[in-house]
Amino acid sequence: MINTGQDQSIERSNRVEQALKIIDNTLNQYGYIELSLPIYEYYDLLSDTVFNFSDESIIRFIDRHTGKTLVLRPDFTPQVCRIVSGIDNITLPFRASYKGSVFRSVEKDRGIKSEENQTGWEIFGEESLYADMEIVLVCYDALKNLGLKGFSFTFADTVFITKLKSHLKEKGDLILKTVSQRRVRDVKKILENTDLNPHIKAFVEKLPLSFGKKDVLDELIKLSDTFDKEISIRLKTIKTLMENLIEYGISEDMLIFDGGESKGLDYYTGIHFEIVHENFGAVLGGGGRYDTLMAKFGKDITACGAALNIDNLLYFPICSVSAKMYDYLILGEENFKKAIELRREGKSVIFVADRNKKDIFGSSYTFKNII
Repeated sequence: MINTGQDQSIERSNRVEQALKIIDNTLNQYGYIELSLPIYEYYDLLSDTVFNFSDESIIRFIDRHTGKTLVLRPDFTPQVCRIVSGIDNITLPFRASYKGSVFRSVEKDRGIKSEENQTGWEIFGEESLYADMEIVLVCYDALKNLGLKGFSFTFADTVFITKLKSHLKEKGDLILKTVSQRRVRDVKKILENTDLNPHIKAFVEKLPLSFGKKDVLDELIKLSDTFDKEISIRLKTIKTLMENLIEYGISEDMLIFDGGESKGLDYYTGIHFEIVHENFGAVLGGGGRYDTLMAKFGKDITACGAALNIDNLLYFPICSVSAKMYDYLILGEENFKKAIELRREGKSVIFVADRNKKDIFGSSYTFKNII
């Protein structure tokens, strides 16, 4: 018999394979082309293009041939951008997908490294809201096809936060950090000690509790109209995105706007989101728009994308795989040639030279025929 450890390892491998196959089928429906990406990149390339990049968060080593510093990839997106930027006469919008592992340090003080299994997709050269909608819809369709229930999307927006920050002057960073931590009283105290426009103060005081469905945006839109029409227009754009996603089949209960979310300002340039689950503490995936990143690779085109964390998805009872069935179990040294012939006929065959292992293999695998 296969031992328990092997059972778990084989089961997990089969579940990962099935999950990736289902996601790949979803991506094919949308027209994505899969790219093969190297597991490492040059330090200099990533240091200016990876969100939250720091020496403490990467695994790096020296290329003995060039002396340059290499890192195990902490993020796929810069690699995709580099490859796409090198495609001549590219037809836009261009859709690319990928899968594999990223490597990040998850406990800096202890030096523990983490490998994360991801699959993702990017759209290049589509400026309209349709690209933002598509990456969310791909996530939704993929997760539904996997059989997952109970997940939702939490949206934030860099344009809105950046514009608001310009109104908050020198205390912008402090106020936004306090807002993101939901410290309502502290936000009010900080605002009391500023000379900000009263309309701006009223708006900011609402942000820590501005977490919910699209109707949360209505009050913020009304308040922003009193001091900045551009912020109002941006909030209306987010509401339009959510309304369209509802029209295209996503339940309103699954779409959450977070007015206090301000992380990702040095990476995302527009609407971004995280996928969360009511029964799981970690993020299942996420994405957003990053229109300025491609310019760093010499091709100034817009881009947005998303990725799913396969390891976190496997926490849920999805992609349960029954024992794989083989066409033949072939036993005995004299039948080795027969096994080769059957394989060349397109049959799946496991050959075992020792006939005495028939019962062991018969209980560990499933066969249509035994010779």
